[in-house]
Amino acid sequence: MKGGADPEVAQEVAQEALIMVWRKAASFDRSRASAATWIYTIARNKRIDLLRRGGKPPIDAEDWLTIFSPEDDSADKSISAGQTYTRMKELMESLSADQLVVIRKAFFEDKTHTVIAEELALPLGTVKSRIRLALGKLREALEREEEER
Repeated sequence: MKGGADPEVAQEVAQEALIMVWRKAASFDRSRASAATWIYTIARNKRIDLLRRGGKPPIDAEDWLTIFSPEDDSADKSISAGQTYTRMKELMESLSADQLVVIRKAFFEDKTHTVIAEELALPLGTVKSRIRLALGKLREALEREEEER
């Protein structure tokens, strides 16, 4: 389990998730998400609950589910968040390597454009342009998907 949990804690989270699946089975709506997505979302929320209860280990920037976890634990919102996460991850992977690096540093490492420029030995304008182009590409893809619905 990511986030530094030992096997015993991971087992506990898994058991809690399975109990929740059993108790909430009647609320599962096949039209909103697959069973696997629904179960995964419940398990993810149990993990987040564990992180919130105890000391917080460092968050892995690759673990976007933890970073973008919903505050509200309602099943509908959790499923939607899981689907949004999956889609955003796919869209992020469609960015060029140059754009992805600056987006990760700006949004996941919370670095300023100036710091990013220094770390990557790039002109500040280049960093800003890459971020702007990446965000534009993500926005366009999301707008296209919205229009298709």
